[in-house]
Amino acid sequence: MQSPDTHTGLSPQDASAGPGNTRQSDWFDFTPLLGGVPVKAILSQRNSDYQGVSLADYRKVLAGKLGLPLQRIAVPQQVHGNRVETARPGHVHPETDGLFTDDPAVILSLQVADCAPIFFYHRPTGFRGLVHAGWRGLAAGVLTTATGFLRARGVDLCQTDVVIGPTIEMACYEVDSAVTELFSPTVWQPNSNGRFQLDLLAAVREQLVEAGIPGARINSVDVCTRCDSRCHSYRRDEELAGRMVAFFYIDRGIEKCKMQT
Repeated sequence: MQSPDTHTGLSPQDASAGPGNTRQSDWFDFTPLLGGVPVKAILSQRNSDYQGVSLADYRKVLAGKLGLPLQRIAVPQQVHGNRVETARPGHVHPETDGLFTDDPAVILSLQVADCAPIFFYHRPTGFRGLVHAGWRGLAAGVLTTATGFLRARGVDLCQTDVVIGPTIEMACYEVDSAVTELFSPTVWQPNSNGRFQLDLLAAVREQLVEAGIPGARINSVDVCTRCDSRCHSYRRDEELAGRMVAFFYIDRGIEKCKMQT
């Protein structure tokens, strides 16, 4: 497993995430790492409900368990690129890898299986973001785009908290030299097979700090998606891999939305 430093190695809570029939083991809950209520930041764990259904239908099942209104959920159609957008409730955003909002009634979502789900939260303004980042997205500059998006809207990056969810660890992530050429030599090392091991988590952290997020405000979790049976992993299961679904929302915003419908 990856070696924890001052701000890594934290364990997400295994917790039920809201009303409905959620079991204790259904979710990774990162809410405490973002300061707790009213924000809710969660990622689904691997379970049998995914079998035989589309990703869109699976998201609906998960939303139903949480009592989240589908018409408020914004979903990116991820392509390992660098586009980020303002989230539109009930909308699928084509060719987008990050969504942001300051509307408490909007529910952010994304899907991952080895790539990093990254939660951004600026408590003073309520700005929230969810970004999907694998090596291709990092190389394309998705985090530069995301932090630039926030800065352009007056968000102080020095007061922005970030959580990097479960991702594949360095020991399990073999890449070729063409990939390492896109990254700082501080985040990869050669292996005995003549190839290289890429530390995706370190690459995310390095780029966030370079973009202006203080290291002290970046938290990550000690969970390798390939090693941990609670996670879906493309590197482990290839075409049979499912996806973990993230939701990022404001509890009071959802309750207000329900009262208005």
